[in-house]
Amino acid sequence: MAVIILLLGLLQMFGGILVAVIAKSAMHEILGATAFGLGVISMALSIIIAKIDDFVKSR
Repeated sequence: MAVIILLLGLLQMFGGILVAVIAKSAMHEILGATAFGLGVISMALSIIIAKIDDFVKSR
């Protein structure tokens, strides 16, 4: 599950960068920055899930 969330976070970050680079208005820049930020949060969530999973398996 953590791997899927990590891949989706990376995809969202890539999409945010792509939208920000080809932005034609401020609204598109905001959308790109928001997508990038949510991708970072998704990656952090996947790391937390992996750490919790490792902890549960070690007990």
